[in-house]
Amino acid sequence: MKNILFLLLLLPVAGLQAQTTNQILQKAHQRFSTVKSFKSDVQVRFNLPSISIENMKGVAYYKAPSKFRIKLTGIAFLPKDNPFDLYKLIRDSTQYTSVLNGREKAGGEMCRIISVIPNNDPDIMLAKVWIGDRSGCPVKMEITSRTNGVVTVENTYGLYTQNALPDKMCFSIDMNKFKVPKALAADINNTPKPSGSTADRSKGSIEFVFGKYTLNTPIDDSVFKEPENMGK
Repeated sequence: MKNILFLLLLLPVAGLQAQTTNQILQKAHQRFSTVKSFKSDVQVRFNLPSISIENMKGVAYYKAPSKFRIKLTGIAFLPKDNPFDLYKLIRDSTQYTSVLNGREKAGGEMCRIISVIPNNDPDIMLAKVWIGDRSGCPVKMEITSRTNGVVTVENTYGLYTQNALPDKMCFSIDMNKFKVPKALAADINNTPKPSGSTADRSKGSIEFVFGKYTLNTPIDDSVFKEPENMGK
């Protein structure tokens, strides 16, 4: 009997915790929901073991609810996972379960770590999100999908924190799965493999530095069409 009473007492606490984590996620979504579209200058910095690619400049485009494209000197380049898909995932709190997994410092601020488990997403199985206490934005994300495995993204915020738009976004890359788009082949030079463990050589990163955001102006859907040679 005591055990049953104990479990019954825990139920409201669990419900309160779920409501609290949902509220945190909803506040982050509300910031980003002010952005119907954006266009931004972007610099792309590659840090890929055994591959040398010059840093590049281009333009990034976004259109709600989930269209995202980066164009570099005529080349369309898209990360394997759209980092802004997180907001599409957390938009409706009835479509996922969220759990608080503690606190941790990331990106220079204390964060609440929240695991988001979609109810019926065809691709995303789990999203682990670090929400900053100060910024109220996703400072770090680990997205596990059936298509691309685990993708880690770290965000740095500045001028556009109120819109949850990052100044810098860094993707961690699994080099065993990373395929360089054919269109970038001319910019790639093979380099000798660096010394170090196999684990060190299997990890890389691609960093996007954004600037001069233009918000909520019309963007034609043709901008987001995927070229035939994309990713080949």
